[in-house]
Amino acid sequence: MLRKSPRAMIITTERLLYLWTIAETGSFSAAGRKLGLSAAAVQQAIQAFEHDLEAQLFERHSGKKPTLTLLGRQIYFQALDIIPRLEGIESHVRAVREGVEPQLRIALHGMTLFPRFQQALVAMQQRFPTVELVLLDSESAALSCDKVRLASQPGVQPADITLSLGRLRSDHSGHERIVDRILWSVVVAADHPLAKIRGDIALQDLHEYPQLFPLPGLSITPELSEGIRCSSKLIYYSAFYHLRVMLLAGLGFGFYPRQLAEPLIEQGQLKALHLEMDDGKLNWPIELCWIDGLGKAGQWFVDHLCGDS
Repeated sequence: MLRKSPRAMIITTERLLYLWTIAETGSFSAAGRKLGLSAAAVQQAIQAFEHDLEAQLFERHSGKKPTLTLLGRQIYFQALDIIPRLEGIESHVRAVREGVEPQLRIALHGMTLFPRFQQALVAMQQRFPTVELVLLDSESAALSCDKVRLASQPGVQPADITLSLGRLRSDHSGHERIVDRILWSVVVAADHPLAKIRGDIALQDLHEYPQLFPLPGLSITPELSEGIRCSSKLIYYSAFYHLRVMLLAGLGFGFYPRQLAEPLIEQGQLKALHLEMDDGKLNWPIELCWIDGLGKAGQWFVDHLCGDS
């Protein structure tokens, strides 16, 4: 039994591009210049398109610009959707060929989302628009080269870059750099009883109220968290947004990055407490870690944060 040969496509991406370019530029000659072809070649391509469709796509009148017929307009509007997608695919493939990774997985901790780090992410996305950016929570992610943590802790996701609180150990097999420091402020809601105390606050005052306290995780180790315990009444949180929401609700006091607290203090939502034992210098490092073999986007991000760009 003979198989029928596959029917040749009438509507091809090339033909759609020709029709779209003519409609956009207003003439066969202008379309030819944009496409790097002669006006005659463009006109022949459209004539062949019309012949195969057995329908006219352009109205042609001597001395006037070609105008789309009803069918031509319908195909043109379809081309408006299809051609940018094809151009996006070509741009993506070209970027990968030039060393830009197709996907970049960055693990972030809520306490490290300072404005400058947010701006760096925006700048990277604008510079490398083809990269599929995947943002992870650093409390449930580790570098993809950190085989021990990935194997021993179920649910931990692999990341190419992490921006988190500095750990007391660095056995992840990647690279690392301290890129900033969290300056701690002890804060409460503006209507919390602690906010009413004038002058310096003693440790005994804090003991009377619950402290919002981080559960140990991949970033905040027990050793780090013990350094900020100021009350025997603890309310544990596992995510940074828990801390923010519960502070604003007046559930207790807590340590909060000064760089992130300042806007909330200026808006009158939080109040920074002045503690007798606080010299204003308590801080934690912010550590940037990354794997070997980053593509251009990831390496740009690392260099930018490290001040090498």
